[in-house]
Amino acid sequence: MSPSSPSSGSSRVASVSSWDVWPVGVEWDEFRSLHIARCQQCAEAFASSSPAQADDWTDLHRCDPELVALLALVTDQRAA
Repeated sequence: MSPSSPSSGSSRVASVSSWDVWPVGVEWDEFRSLHIARCQQCAEAFASSSPAQADDWTDLHRCDPELVALLALVTDQRAA
């Protein structure tokens, strides 16, 4: 995400998700009060009230190569 445009003389910076930088990231879900770890490549996700557990999941996560290939195929077909 890019910073939002200044309005009324004040500037505000939009938050940047770790998903914008890495394929596996953690984000805070305020509605559910949980840390959500998610992989953009295989769409696997993990939710925890503990940020350390969510970070551990991202460190240990390994994608299923067949699932990644299948999701890429489906995504490419929808984009075409």
